[in-house]
Amino acid sequence: MDIGKQLLQCLKYENSSTKIEELDERGLLEQIIPSIKDMKEVGKCKYHIVNAFQHSLYTLGHFESILQTERFFPSHLKEDIWNYLNSKDESGFPTLEILKLGAFLHDIGKPAAKTVDATGRTHFKGHDVTGGEIVLKLGKELGLSEITTEKLFRYVRYHMTLLVAYKTGNVGKEALWKQFDELGDDIIGIMLLGYCDLVATRKLLNPLEDNGVIKTYMEFILTVYFYRYKTDKEI
Repeated sequence: MDIGKQLLQCLKYENSSTKIEELDERGLLEQIIPSIKDMKEVGKCKYHIVNAFQHSLYTLGHFESILQTERFFPSHLKEDIWNYLNSKDESGFPTLEILKLGAFLHDIGKPAAKTVDATGRTHFKGHDVTGGEIVLKLGKELGLSEITTEKLFRYVRYHMTLLVAYKTGNVGKEALWKQFDELGDDIIGIMLLGYCDLVATRKLLNPLEDNGVIKTYMEFILTVYFYRYKTDKEI
């Protein structure tokens, strides 16, 4: 089997994070995505105590764990979220599998975006934009369709949307409608990825921390999307 297809095959399992890690242990992952080597060398900073590669595996692993948590999604969102996750894009590629790939690759832009300021503090400003550009090329190399590659791009490019909302508190209609207009149903995957990214980070910094506020932001944005935005569009 082509090694690129081996990575895509990993996404079909419930424990994709473990399968991808095994692929790396066999020395195959860096052959598929050479920048994985760079991800292992960057990422540690004020907000991360592990490198970007390990964090990406943790993010994917946390995503897979919430999928297996019976009551993680509130009842008023559960059906719509699962309908999205169980869907396929127009090329027939499963949404859940491309979202898993997006969760794993969401920080792929960090090596190229890394800067160090005068105080010695490391920054990764713009890594979401850089990462989006990288996965557009990677999608072609993996043989993904343009439609699937565009979805992967959205997950990586906009994975910080929830973090920005959480830090700024800007969840007003104007801001949300602009995002909804641009991202459509992919806002669902972006919110889930953003939540898992944040929790994977914060659980290592403070294992006892309650991440309920972050989850509330995610659920609020999705509630507004399903029950206000989509309703308005149907009128």
